[in-house]
Amino acid sequence: MVEIPDDIKGYLKQVQKYHFWLLAILMPLILVPLAFTADAKLLKEIDARSSAVKSKVESINSVARKTAEGLESFGHPQSGWAEQVSRSNDNLRKKTHEQWASIWDQQKPIRKWPADLGSDFVRAIVRLKPGQNLSTRFRDRYLDRIRRIVQELPSRIDAKESMEANGGFERGEFGMPPDMDITDEDADHRVVWDSTDQNELFQTFYWTSTPSTKQIILAQEELWAYEILCDVVAKANKESTGSHNATIPYVSQLAVGYRAAEEDPGGRKGGRLKKKATGGFDDYMGMDMGMDGEMGGKPTNPRFANIGGYGMEEEMYDEFTGMPIDSASGDNDEALLNWIYVDSEGMPLESALVAESPDTKFVHYIPFCLKGRVDQRKLDLLLRSFATMSVPIDVRQVRVNPGSADSMYGGGGMMDGMGFDSMSTDGVRRYDFNVELRGSIAIAQKPSRTDLGLETEAQE
Repeated sequence: MVEIPDDIKGYLKQVQKYHFWLLAILMPLILVPLAFTADAKLLKEIDARSSAVKSKVESINSVARKTAEGLESFGHPQSGWAEQVSRSNDNLRKKTHEQWASIWDQQKPIRKWPADLGSDFVRAIVRLKPGQNLSTRFRDRYLDRIRRIVQELPSRIDAKESMEANGGFERGEFGMPPDMDITDEDADHRVVWDSTDQNELFQTFYWTSTPSTKQIILAQEELWAYEILCDVVAKANKESTGSHNATIPYVSQLAVGYRAAEEDPGGRKGGRLKKKATGGFDDYMGMDMGMDGEMGGKPTNPRFANIGGYGMEEEMYDEFTGMPIDSASGDNDEALLNWIYVDSEGMPLESALVAESPDTKFVHYIPFCLKGRVDQRKLDLLLRSFATMSVPIDVRQVRVNPGSADSMYGGGGMMDGMGFDSMSTDGVRRYDFNVELRGSIAIAQKPSRTDLGLETEAQE
């Protein structure tokens, strides 16, 4: 314990006696400066926080005054944002309609009704409104004259016309090579078009009773697609002087719409690799089921019942009368839409989906199939002919030396290896090979402001 000196003890007693008054004097002298110091620090921190808050508020307020580069016309979401968005959407719809109308106008030469039908028929069909029907005399005229118009298709590719009302439909007689059936008349043309395929095509336009208005419109659209496909072949052969140097001298199948539609386009479901045919009973039964297995899930279309490879469909009967339903009657108008169009991915559309599919609003994607023999040195020329047509054509499949289900010779179809001397035995066309092309032709539809939301149905 620390011992306090005697001379200091007196002072301590005095301090102890008056310590209250001493503390009363010292405490303000100590606490007041401390209070001012703490207050200054607190005020400084408050000012700093206040400045930060003001800065954030100013940053938020400045957003309304800013514009996004390239989007100045849209402004910024604020009180009138809904009106501006609606206005910009309307502008986009108008631009879409302009582009749609431009494509429609570009394809005007394609949508040309045959002059052989008469000017009065053309005026009537052009002025026809949705839901209206052509008079019977016009429909009878189309029935009588469309056959001659279809028979002009071979001339578009410089091929001999061999269409008959009741021609045989045993395709290619199990793949008989075309040079075994070429006549002197064939040799005068650039292209040999398989007569069986011509007859199959012709039969789809050979009606025995007055067609409905819808059947006429759909058939004419299909005919336009055939003409486009023929023009592609003619374009590819334009520089040739005869069948000896033509790009595609032989066509075994030229089909559009229902005849060309595949249940499994592009082999999406697999099964594209097939075993080589051995000529046995199983192979024969497999051929009987249709070409490339297409008949599996194909729905019935009245126009193609009992025609060519599509004759496996059963005849349709009225459920009340029990009588066969005429394929040209209005009762089957909806079924006429089965598998004549595909969507943008190439999948065929049944009639119930045609009206609902957004792909059919702007254009009708019509599937096509072109099979034949091509000079392998000019395959790129054929593909360029497709790509440079005035109407958009999407070639989705190019199959070289495909296995042909209509051939008894199995895997390689009517030839094996990379080349086959197709037209003669002297080596003139030694570079030919079999090619199968599939895809879709886009035929524009009449622009509709209602479909784009620019007008209501009543205004339309």
